Amino acid sequence: MNKEDSAKVFNVWRKENPIYRPNNKELLLEIIDQVTSLFAAGSYYYFILNFENITIDFIHESIKDVLGIEPKAFTMKKGFKIMHPEDLASMNEKEALVFDFFFNKISSEDLLNYKSVYVMRMKHADGNYRTILHQASVFSLCNDGKIQQTLCVHADISYLNIPINQNISFISSKNQPYHYSKISGSYSLVDKTSNVLQNISFRDIFTKREKEIIEILAKGMTFNEISKLLFISPHTINTHKKNILNKSGCKNTAELIAKYYVNGLFFKTKSRL
Repeated sequence: MNKEDSAKVFNVWRKENPIYRPNNKELLLEIIDQVTSLFAAGSYYYFILNFENITIDFIHESIKDVLGIEPKAFTMKKGFKIMHPEDLASMNEKEALVFDFFFNKISSEDLLNYKSVYVMRMKHADGNYRTILHQASVFSLCNDGKIQQTLCVHADISYLNIPINQNISFISSKNQPYHYSKISGSYSLVDKTSNVLQNISFRDIFTKREKEIIEILAKGMTFNEISKLLFISPHTINTHKKNILNKSGCKNTAELIAKYYVNGLFFKTKSRL
């Protein structure tokens, strides 16, 4: 089943995104700047996937920390082999949705502005599965307008203990987000009014200070540590936290941060750290 499901994904990539006129520009490692905008807190690695031959153009050595794999040993076939069977079984549908979204749902001008976001599980070399937040953005286009390279960031969010789902989101720093849920065996666009936290940007419902506190809480800092960092009292921070939870509809900080990461709701506030 693993090989069959892997083949389905490769078939989607070849069928929906054929590369006839490749762009042979040299790979520039200034991708670090782009990785920063996609980054999720926690251990992570990133790689460049080239759809011309479905090969890995570059992979960061931090994959050893996240999955216990040597960079030179990682291929897409290896990635599918260590992916949880349930997640791999639906990946061809997710990737078909990705290409449909990029080629049919948004304008070509927005192609470079969106990233696809979903959660999956991958097996570490120690035999245990890690919960991975997958984020992928278009890195380069070939000469006939197809996606030649994508920049993929895999962050280990196992520590959040979030429930696994097969949903997928498309996040843009300039445009509205889109969220798809798998309902009755097929993907449907989530009604923009059905989930406040998933479908309204944090930038619209939180103040600048609240955004800053959420990001610092996500780094695991205590109220006292945040108090010293921001020069405000722990009581004030606790008040901010209550307001944040009320606005988001979350029961606790763990739920807030989990949804924050899974739905790609990242802020652009200046870090003090």
